[in-house]
Amino acid sequence: MNTCDDLRLGGTLSSSGISGGVSINSTGISVADWSTLFGTVGYSGSLIGVYGRPGVVVAGDNLPRERLLTLMVNVHRRDPVDCTPSDLALLANTDLFLELASQREGAYLEVDLPDTTSRFLHVRNLDPGPITQPAAFRSAQIPFVAEWGFWRAGGTERSGGAPTVTINGSQTVYDAVLSFPSAGVFAHTGLGWSIEALAGSFPLVVDLGRRTVEVGGVAVSNRIRRTTVTGQGRVWGWFTKGANSVTGAATVTWRDQWL
Repeated sequence: MNTCDDLRLGGTLSSSGISGGVSINSTGISVADWSTLFGTVGYSGSLIGVYGRPGVVVAGDNLPRERLLTLMVNVHRRDPVDCTPSDLALLANTDLFLELASQREGAYLEVDLPDTTSRFLHVRNLDPGPITQPAAFRSAQIPFVAEWGFWRAGGTERSGGAPTVTINGSQTVYDAVLSFPSAGVFAHTGLGWSIEALAGSFPLVVDLGRRTVEVGGVAVSNRIRRTTVTGQGRVWGWFTKGANSVTGAATVTWRDQWL
């Protein structure tokens, strides 16, 4: 079971969640300040009005901006297992944190919440981060960038399809994945967008966040036809908070998201 206010760095993501992350809010390493972890991120473009629906606007093709944050931790002279204080423990804790924070390919940052769920970002070390050394411990301030600015739900991915896809997070989901078992049209009847899978081999996988179309991991960008929505051009799909009315045989996979 998750522990409230735990924060982990590292690990491996699968459809069932993140495994192998290391706590950075425990005996050996602890969070000094949570201030920059949450907040708005904005979008990559202006909001766009929905044709025929006065006062309604969506982000359309514009995706959430990256999130910039500074991870501020204290590194202690205590062994994380038996709490024995020593200089060797300080060195080991420092090495561990810097190894986790400086992965070239980035790392998962996962926080546990009071309702026993978790949320995560994928972050990369952005710029040099100083280590200072007061008398009893070391302090680190490491700047990170999360290329996808929304916190995603941890645990198992959600999946669904027609007639309703229900989004439980606080934010619109722009990075759902559609899996077509055969040729056909998947349509969002409320927002007016649709994606048609053309004839060929299947399953055909359309990643709405990455803007990719693949069969068996091989790109086949000419295998879909996207709707032209008035005022927005040819759009990729998205799902708003709450119930989304859809038609078509594609399976939708997503993670709910928050700021």
